[in-house]
Amino acid sequence: MIDSQRRRLLQLALASATLAAFPGLGLAAAGGLRMAAPLGLPQVILARALQDARLLKLIGESELRTWRDPDQLRAWIAGGEVQLTATPTNVAANLYNRGVPVVLLNVNVWGTLGILAHGVPLASLAELAGRHVGVPWRGDMPDLVLRYLLAREGLEVGRDLRITYQASPFETVQTFLAQRIDAAVLPEPVRTSARLQTASLGLTVAELDLQQEWARLTGAAPALPQAGTICRRELLEAHPEWVAAIQVAVAEAVAWVASNPAEAGQLGAQHSPLPAQVIEGAILRTRLEMRSAAQARTELEGFLGALAELSPGFIGGGLPDEGFYLVDGPAAAG
Repeated sequence: MIDSQRRRLLQLALASATLAAFPGLGLAAAGGLRMAAPLGLPQVILARALQDARLLKLIGESELRTWRDPDQLRAWIAGGEVQLTATPTNVAANLYNRGVPVVLLNVNVWGTLGILAHGVPLASLAELAGRHVGVPWRGDMPDLVLRYLLAREGLEVGRDLRITYQASPFETVQTFLAQRIDAAVLPEPVRTSARLQTASLGLTVAELDLQQEWARLTGAAPALPQAGTICRRELLEAHPEWVAAIQVAVAEAVAWVASNPAEAGQLGAQHSPLPAQVIEGAILRTRLEMRSAAQARTELEGFLGALAELSPGFIGGGLPDEGFYLVDGPAAAG
């Protein structure tokens, strides 16, 4: 059993090394790409982009997988099992800083975070003083955004408010519904799901948009560059025309999802266990805008740099260098 596992690990290591050494190896020879996305709006965007007739003609039928957590994505993208994926921007930066040959193509999700609170006004973060707040994924984006903004507000965790962490947003929702915490920090689409569940239980909740709080407390735009699209560098080098077409298809998909939330909700429900109503509500509460990596770089560096002050490991060290960003071409801007 041990020998079998060792052989398998050696085979995976050899395959990864071979893929890294020979650009283009591992791309689907008969056309098509292996793509991936997490549950949520990035998945809906990629699913819509794959319906683009021009992309289908150029690339062929492509596979869209769902990844559960960054560790699974890291294994897929590092081993060449997928060539392109939607991902949170910090995960993309972390992969790049750890030596995985990825390129950021675009940023298209600009804010999904909010706070739900039981039965109290919630006009600003200051009103969390004295409250017990639940936060998913300690050390990840929801946690770091909250703690960064609390510091700006002059609130200290442990002194002014209490935070407990849950392993996932779904666990945070269950803790909130059971009223074991006063407030919950949640990303979309779980945020919308929680709102619908509280309404069905007859609970009164207040809601605070953290993108608006970011703008109020930092003076920046109410937009957080949270998620986008990356590809393995060998895809860009072997098929730059595919990447250009993907950029256009994603740009048009983002515009369609934002303009057609009900239809987009139905599309999303075909690719995930989330109900169409939840996906539709998440779209209505999320800023969706396609910007190429080059166009988004300044805001992305400001955002990731601010959060990395709290935890450098969040992005795998320092800010990625210019090799991380796709250079705009005529089609890249969408």
